[in-house]
Amino acid sequence: MHMYNAWLPPPVAEQTKGEKESFAKVVKSVKESYKSDDPDSVYATLKWVSVLDLFIKAKSELSLEDVKEVVEVGLELFRISENKLYAQVRWGNILVKVLNKYRKKLALEVQWRPLYDTLVHTHFTRNTGPEGWRIRQRHFETVTSLVRSCRRFFPPGSAFEIWSEFR
Repeated sequence: MHMYNAWLPPPVAEQTKGEKESFAKVVKSVKESYKSDDPDSVYATLKWVSVLDLFIKAKSELSLEDVKEVVEVGLELFRISENKLYAQVRWGNILVKVLNKYRKKLALEVQWRPLYDTLVHTHFTRNTGPEGWRIRQRHFETVTSLVRSCRRFFPPGSAFEIWSEFR
């Protein structure tokens, strides 16, 4: 139990023990709301981003398997939602929060190439999309923050691959 929850009245503290199951249900709902045959269903998952944020801010004890699953699903949704900058900003921001909070507890591997491709495709090629400069700026900040947060999860040898990309 987190220190903040230890100060709660006993009936309320008892209810916080069910948050692991609630978080698992939210993760399941996120996965169910995305349909692989409908690329626009990425927008249906955005309503869960604020719920996930509440779980992170609540300092509740969550199952590491569920947290890992959120990161994997979030990264997949981030990758799939190419040219949907708003969706990428929302998922990127929540992923940064989750990765920063659980960075020492998670054991996962994140590929650097999809993040690099997203950055290059969105910001360094001519794209006449309808998005304004503000969402593009937020997207750039989100992607760079996400890369910083994911760095520790890159596979061994990634530093050499990244370095050779810029030579």
